[in-house]
Amino acid sequence: MTNAPVILTLDCDMYSNDPITPRQTLCFLLEPIKGLEVAYVQFPQHFCGINENDTYANEIKRSFRVDPIGMDGLQGTCYLGTGCFFRRRSLFGSPLSQLFAERRELNPEHVVDKNIKSQEVLSMAHLVATSNYEDGTDWGSKIGFRYGSLVEDYYTGYKLQCEGWKSVFCDPERPAFLGDIPINLHDVLSQNKRWAIGHLEVAFSKYCPLMYGINSMGILMGLAYAHYAFEAFWSIPFTIYAFLIPLAFINGVSTFPEVCI
Repeated sequence: MTNAPVILTLDCDMYSNDPITPRQTLCFLLEPIKGLEVAYVQFPQHFCGINENDTYANEIKRSFRVDPIGMDGLQGTCYLGTGCFFRRRSLFGSPLSQLFAERRELNPEHVVDKNIKSQEVLSMAHLVATSNYEDGTDWGSKIGFRYGSLVEDYYTGYKLQCEGWKSVFCDPERPAFLGDIPINLHDVLSQNKRWAIGHLEVAFSKYCPLMYGINSMGILMGLAYAHYAFEAFWSIPFTIYAFLIPLAFINGVSTFPEVCI
């Protein structure tokens, strides 16, 4: 409604845990030399209600903490879907070629100079809420958050970086945001099923990271995104390994070389 130059995306089950987080974000976005290339600043996901040893690996540290650090050394981490500050301009084309919305009021340079409760501003808010303005336009494909996959967060960050944008992974000592974890097996399986299907939708599309990604970002970033895109296939060797060891034990077959002492 304010058309602010910075957008915060946050899941409905997460909340702010540090009031200085916006200031930390602006340090990256306003950096005079390379700040204009930064599309978004991603903070890691932290969760409440996890026991000390995280018995069920609910923090998903590899995806939310380890992998983003590695990608941050290249062109930047992928978008994790929450705890992220976007530069509004990054949603309107590449850093060197800006795209414009059909309505002037929706462009990032438009300044809302009227009272937020005025009839004009509220009417525009109602229009945006209906999403009718997207019909027959580039919204969802070249402008705004990208559609076409169940994992719209991964897909949006991927397409932005293919366009030439960079990102920053910021992991301060005090968690910027906290949220809830899935509380039962059904929720965990549903969540992972959605992630797996969404990633495979990208993997087997014309925007496959192994081809489109490598051509746009280079081999290292392309492989980093491909690691997420094809992650569902890890279930095959994991399942085989889970059954192989017990079957070998039952049949008295050694699966590892014997050690002579």
